[in-house]
Amino acid sequence: MGKGRRDQAMAIVHKYFGPNVLLVDEAPVASRQRFLSLFGPKYRRRTAFNSLFFVCLVIPYFAIYTFLPSILQVMGLDTNFTTDLLLNGLLIVGALLGIALTVVCSRRGFLIGSFIFLAACLVMLSIIPVHQSGWLILFFAAFTLVMSAVSNLVGVFPAESFPTEVRSMGVGFATSMSRLGSAIGTGLLPLAIMHYGMPATTGLLAVVLIIGAIVSIAWAPETKGLSLVDAAQDSARRAAHPAPAPAK
Repeated sequence: MGKGRRDQAMAIVHKYFGPNVLLVDEAPVASRQRFLSLFGPKYRRRTAFNSLFFVCLVIPYFAIYTFLPSILQVMGLDTNFTTDLLLNGLLIVGALLGIALTVVCSRRGFLIGSFIFLAACLVMLSIIPVHQSGWLILFFAAFTLVMSAVSNLVGVFPAESFPTEVRSMGVGFATSMSRLGSAIGTGLLPLAIMHYGMPATTGLLAVVLIIGAIVSIAWAPETKGLSLVDAAQDSARRAAHPAPAPAK
């Protein structure tokens, strides 16, 4: 029927299901969902999770890579073609690694583990002395690789968390919050470096990632292997019936 061969399709239906069976077009269902429904009891947990985890990823991402030359200078590296090539190579490898991990790992485990790993990398960057440039480069390379990998989830989790009737609004709101986070990170990083120095600023960015890990542990759904409909319904069930606290 999708190719316009309605008569042939109806002949097959009548042959196997009987002459009284009819195929009719699906009636469109009017959606009355409003923007404020994202903050109602049914969707507010999903809205909060997708907005917060997105923001906690983009704040350190944009803060660090916008001012990359200054950070590389602290590590004793010059901004040249070779350095740019290596960093962009890590970003490409990380993106490909992220695709593989998104397929192999659970969504929830991948996100939480990445937040913890990224926070650990920034903590190490904040406490390692400047003269130990080899270790600084190693942890920064690991941070770049994993940050690029986990960034794949920002295009996966929001779409899988919301049902069709509010998906566009939910994804759009989470994305808009991430732009706000990137602006905050880009604007505050130079001020933080000026007043507190690079190690303390790196530690503050690690705190942002730890907050992202806590939010993900508390609210991240597991959507791997589910259709969009099933994933949204599963999230709705958890929001309506949260898991009881363990008995003491």
